[in-house]
Amino acid sequence: MLPDFSATHAILLRRRLTLFIPAGAGQLPDTLLQAFDLNLAELGYVASQRLRARLGTLDAQGLTDAQAWMWDILATEVGGHRQHTPLFRRFPDDVPSDTGALWVRKVLTHFMQAEGQPCLHCGQCNTTHVLKPCRHVVCDACFDGSSYSACPVCEHHVDRTSPFFTPDEALPLPAERVRLKLLDLADDLDGAVRALVLSMCERKQVMSPVDTDDFKSLISDYGLDVLAWIPGCIPVRENIALLFGTLLQGCAPGAVMAAAAAHIDTATDVIRLIAAYSGVSPSLQGFIKYKSVATEQLSGFKRFAEVATWGTTIMLQTHVKRFKVAKLGRPLRRELLGLLERLPLNSLVEDMLRHQSYWVWVGQFLHPHEYQQRYPQVAFAFSVIRKKGADGTPGPAFETYYTRLEKAVMRKDAIGMVDLLRQRPGELARRFDHALRVADGDSAATEQLLAAFERCVAQFSTPVLLTLRALLPTRARAGATRMFWPAGTVATGIMAPDRRGALPQPVIEQSLTLIERALLARFSAKPHVSDFLIDRALADIIVPFNERTASRSAVQLPRGSTLAVPDGKKARLFLHWCEPPEGGAYSNTDLDLAIGFYDEHWNLIGECSYRDLTWLGRDGETVAVSSGDLRDAPFPDGATEFVDLDCALARSNGVRYAVMEINSFCGMPFEALEHAFAGLMFRDDMQGAHMDPRTVALRFNLQGEHGTFMPLVFDLQQNRLHWLEVYAEDGFDYNNVETANTAVRVICPAMIAYFASGVRTNMAELALLHAAARAQRVILRGDGMQAMARRDGEDDASFLARLRAWNANEVDAVTSLPQQPLFAALLDADITLPENSVVYALRPGVTATTIAASDLIS
Repeated sequence: MLPDFSATHAILLRRRLTLFIPAGAGQLPDTLLQAFDLNLAELGYVASQRLRARLGTLDAQGLTDAQAWMWDILATEVGGHRQHTPLFRRFPDDVPSDTGALWVRKVLTHFMQAEGQPCLHCGQCNTTHVLKPCRHVVCDACFDGSSYSACPVCEHHVDRTSPFFTPDEALPLPAERVRLKLLDLADDLDGAVRALVLSMCERKQVMSPVDTDDFKSLISDYGLDVLAWIPGCIPVRENIALLFGTLLQGCAPGAVMAAAAAHIDTATDVIRLIAAYSGVSPSLQGFIKYKSVATEQLSGFKRFAEVATWGTTIMLQTHVKRFKVAKLGRPLRRELLGLLERLPLNSLVEDMLRHQSYWVWVGQFLHPHEYQQRYPQVAFAFSVIRKKGADGTPGPAFETYYTRLEKAVMRKDAIGMVDLLRQRPGELARRFDHALRVADGDSAATEQLLAAFERCVAQFSTPVLLTLRALLPTRARAGATRMFWPAGTVATGIMAPDRRGALPQPVIEQSLTLIERALLARFSAKPHVSDFLIDRALADIIVPFNERTASRSAVQLPRGSTLAVPDGKKARLFLHWCEPPEGGAYSNTDLDLAIGFYDEHWNLIGECSYRDLTWLGRDGETVAVSSGDLRDAPFPDGATEFVDLDCALARSNGVRYAVMEINSFCGMPFEALEHAFAGLMFRDDMQGAHMDPRTVALRFNLQGEHGTFMPLVFDLQQNRLHWLEVYAEDGFDYNNVETANTAVRVICPAMIAYFASGVRTNMAELALLHAAARAQRVILRGDGMQAMARRDGEDDASFLARLRAWNANEVDAVTSLPQQPLFAALLDADITLPENSVVYALRPGVTATTIAASDLIS
């Protein structure tokens, strides 16, 4: 029998495609292993020789258990773990081409067809059936029960035992050309976990939702043992809170707080710790609370974006900045108050004012005035944020750092602004552009600002340095549009006219020199390698930013990246969702998957959606077809919709852009669903099984309180896919392609132009910086492989300049990779690398990835 797999095993299988299976004493027949291979290949994976040999030492039950466990995890990654039955079961065949005529037939049936009467459409008798529970009377001569999976009239799921429906037919896997991904065997489980925990602790930016969940799971599994693995400095405050807050949930507070004290030096660290311990996000962004209210209890409505309605019940949304605080025992309260007391008074009060509503709330559980004599500074700080003391007297006034900074800005006092900014290097980095504009040509102020920048640049975080490295070159000229990415749980990019004046070119160049010098020095401190392999295609992949809002997905594709659309293949988009088991206000749901078609000027020229199930080309050929509109998704099976797109036909019919849209027709938030995800397959064969896990290129979860999502755009002229991953906030205003058209025409071209401008660093540039600082030879892979070697005595900056120029006279062709371990940054892990190589790959393949994109920023 096989030992029980833990959550840790599942994490390493997902992230590293590695399994940790102890050797057994059995010897399985090859026929059983061949059956295992075939089942694994249906998901697009193949076992390495050493993994297959280890599996062969198990008994038959052990192999069965291993296969079931692996199947569940790997299928979940691509969405193959759910039932996928569209409205039209024979999709893409037998989908009505005249959606208008179908709609008329449904309306007439709904209002006029009665039980026991001849069919009002064909006049036949004894052909109608009453479906339950919707009670619609449908004719099996006018509606094909072998094709429909739900009521043809209301498109809700019904009792399929009705004689109207015929049994489902098992659909075979389509005939596809696929590249299988390699699963490998590993032996040192603790070593792999230690390396993963360490890399997550060393991250220089907030982790994605997937990384956050994995981090917490690993901490829970290993408990206090992880304290021996963590570095002396954990750069991201939220990660500190996640680490020690998770430990507090299952370990003795004394041991945890003793270790946490060395990493906590602000009041915000403490409130984050309490949040993580209480099981909520330490981001302190608040959350949306939903309250079900009967419509007759309301005197009026808020704006539509705040109300989701179905029938006689509405869901009111409230933005809440408090959380249910976990039990704080007296010893733990004393530890937390002690951490606050040791902080400098001014920084303590200022930090607490930044999150005033949270502190007022949590203060009710900390009871700081019980310990007023022991912790007098904490008691004073609470009197400031509560605006009154324990005795009810008015609290003391307090001027924060940011108040003084804003006053300097309002006075146009550039010198005063610089004096304040140099006190906080992080703030100097974030406001550098702003400070230059406040200086506005004042040479003395500009010189002081650049001097402060040079003195503090080594203290800037790597993500901030990379952001400035990409942003500053674009500031040599005035821009048309600015884009902001406010903090939150999902991405809602905000655009505004760019009214900033251009920055002086000499200042930009001087700043860039300082930034690159700092980055090269930082990366050169990491382990050096002889060879560094870089895919040129990584120039289209954006370095991750704002990862807190990233969708949970199988492929961690950073927002703003582009991918090539495979030639000769068709695209199948899919959407799956499921209602909560308890039903309630969201017992009926209606999510819609659609594609909007636009010309090169972003004029809407067509759509494929519930309004137009098929979109035909000029010669009558089918450009796109929808699997039908399901209007509910009962627990536990949910509902699935598909849309097929022939990119070549769309291009030949005048389409430049095809926009994937996911809309909640009734304004329902995605967050209220039991689960919801969508994705994209590229297929050769559109027949057979509707969902083919082997061909899934993207699979991502729907999240957040908004009910409109624009994940991606096909640029059919360039044959590229733009990953935008942006939500819209306007609920009912954007519940189909037509009503969302105005937003699409603004948001999509602006975002595509924003990322194309180079305002965000790409992964190839980041890899090149690492290579210049750490390697003796750099190999670039495109159509072939070419290498450039470092000259004797050449410094990092000079080597970087030569790498960027890539003079054909200074490179050598590479026919085979070296035998010693190397560092590889790849788009696809489709090449066999020497053992013990360090690998980043966007998409897994024959080589397992060992680091994430965020690790290159650490």
